[in-house]
Amino acid sequence: MIAFEQTQQDVAEVKKDLKELKAFFLQKAEIQKENDDPLSIDEIEKLTGYTKPTLYGYCQKNKIPYHKKNGRLFFFKSEIIGWIKQGKQKTIIQVGIDTDTLLSNKRKFSK
Repeated sequence: MIAFEQTQQDVAEVKKDLKELKAFFLQKAEIQKENDDPLSIDEIEKLTGYTKPTLYGYCQKNKIPYHKKNGRLFFFKSEIIGWIKQGKQKTIIQVGIDTDTLLSNKRKFSK
C-alpha cells in the first residue's frame, strides 16, 4: 500500500509536469501564431535573402508559395520555410543509397 506522504509527493510531481507541459504548448501555440500571420514581400526578402525582383519573378512563374488578394501579395512563413526545405540537396552517400535501392527494386521486378 502506498503511504499518504508518497501520494502527496506524486501529486506534486504530476502538477509540476502538468505546468511544464502547459508552458510548452503555450510556447508552441505562440510560435504557430507567428507562422500564421501573413508577411509582406519586404519580410520575405529579409527571410530568404532574395531580392524583390527575384521574388516577383518566382511568384509570376508559380515557383514560390504565395497568396494574392486585391492585387497584393501575401506570404506565410511556414510555407516559405517548407519551400526552402524542398530544395535540399542530397549528399553523395544519400544518392548512392537511393541508386542502390532503385537498382535492387528493379532487379526484383525484372525477375
